[in-house]
Amino acid sequence: MPTRKQKRRRQKDRRHEYEYVYLDEEGEEVEVDEADQEQPPPAKGSKATAPAKGKPKSGRALREPPEPSWSRSVRRAVPWQIGIFVLVVAVLRNSPLISRIMVAVLYGALFIPLMYMTDRMVRNRWLKQQARSAPKDKRPKR
Repeated sequence: MPTRKQKRRRQKDRRHEYEYVYLDEEGEEVEVDEADQEQPPPAKGSKATAPAKGKPKSGRALREPPEPSWSRSVRRAVPWQIGIFVLVVAVLRNSPLISRIMVAVLYGALFIPLMYMTDRMVRNRWLKQQARSAPKDKRPKR
């Protein structure tokens, strides 16, 4: 059930008239003809009005992730390396100290390529999302 504030905002949106415009190639705003405007939204219980899963609900753009680099991956992996070192040395008390240290160093060293691959995956996904949303810039602007 919507709160009073949400109801007031919805009523305010309904009271105001919006002009729909396109942005052309030069970045100028061009008014939309009445025939070009979108059809009214379907009735309330239909599946077409349900929000798409996995899509952000806000209309703002996501921040561009930085280009992946090994130095950044090393900086981000250091806290994880320290944590895994303390955890392994504290938990594996039955094995000799040198073997615990070696296991902790090995696991810590694996964090660096893991961080790099994670950064690369996030960057590639963001680039794909930007390429997909590029043609949608021609939509009417409120």
